Amino acid sequence: MLRLENVNAYYGESHILRNVSFTIEPGQVVCLMGRNGVGKTTTLKTLTGLLPVRSGKIFFDGADVTKEPTDRRAKRGLAYAPQGREIIPHLTVRENLRLGYWTRSGSNPNGAEQAAFDEVFGLFPKLTQILDRPGGVLSGGEQQQLAIGRALLSNPKLLLLDEPTEGIQPSIVDQIEDVIIGFKNSRRFAILLVEQGLHFAARLAEKYVVMAKGAVVASGKSDELSAEMVKQHLTV
Repeated sequence: MLRLENVNAYYGESHILRNVSFTIEPGQVVCLMGRNGVGKTTTLKTLTGLLPVRSGKIFFDGADVTKEPTDRRAKRGLAYAPQGREIIPHLTVRENLRLGYWTRSGSNPNGAEQAAFDEVFGLFPKLTQILDRPGGVLSGGEQQQLAIGRALLSNPKLLLLDEPTEGIQPSIVDQIEDVIIGFKNSRRFAILLVEQGLHFAARLAEKYVVMAKGAVVASGKSDELSAEMVKQHLTV
């Protein structure tokens, strides 16, 4: 599904990612972990094409996408809900969601649009109450639900979630966790989840990848995270 091979990326002349390599299998949930500033979000930006790769390769769904633009990767089924949510503030909730559907990969038979929107509204019923509100006036929790819903409407093969529970109220955190667990159980698409907390990886992910100083320092099954690794690289 996804394979990174010795990926190096820079901000200007600052070497941020250092020979990053890991894989994600179809339907798998992987947690990308590490303290702030170790390169987790930068890794997601290289996957989406928002940040160019200086050296190394990225393969997605059987194709080398290292040089492909962001929109082409989205059409292949790579969806991204960024940490800052990046809701378009002057567009309504309905219009933001429609942007996600317009990037949809694969065929769209009759009735597909309504079914796709119905699924998102079933997962996040709050969105049906605020469809005509501008994105810029929403609360953090509402924006996060919108960002994930918009990504889901693109019909992803791999969903990238960058700290989806950061800074939002506990009730919505629980809702988002339940949504991720539901997709994990259905194995309809793979998920790469960026989180710092050990509890999140243990509950949601099958596999972990730990980063430190721009490099992958450990990976394995989530239930095999060691106490020493937590002490060195993670938060509880």
